[in-house]
Amino acid sequence: MINLHSVDMWQQLSVIIDAMIAAVLGSLIGWERDRAGKSAGPRTMALVGSASAAIVAIGAVMDIAAQYGDPTRALHAIITGIGFLGAGLIFTDKHSSGIQGVTTAATVFSTAAVGVAVGLGFQVVGAGLTIVILVILRSTQVLEKSINRNA
Repeated sequence: MINLHSVDMWQQLSVIIDAMIAAVLGSLIGWERDRAGKSAGPRTMALVGSASAAIVAIGAVMDIAAQYGDPTRALHAIITGIGFLGAGLIFTDKHSSGIQGVTTAATVFSTAAVGVAVGLGFQVVGAGLTIVILVILRSTQVLEKSINRNA
């Protein structure tokens, strides 16, 4: 069994730094959603990203410190938890006879992936994935508006 008080301070600081990086990247994604008038904005996405990063980073530290932690197990828990959070964002709109919130739920899931990447030490991948997410959200929104105007 690991003595949790024996975890190196630098390892703990590394977890905090990863969580901060993921929070900033999540905030950027949330800013785009907020600008588009969607419900999950910068605070939500920062929390999703930072929590995901912290969870897998702590799992990685536990693996190093005690050789019994496993960041991939933490990954499974994140995927499950985000699935429940995302399901809560999806609802049926009776007035437009359509489903709302699917993109926001997918964005929450994607933001968790950014956090996981950063938490596992792939900060450049997390930043790159953030750019990919922003390009997808922005470009498809522009295309949808363009198509709806022409229809």
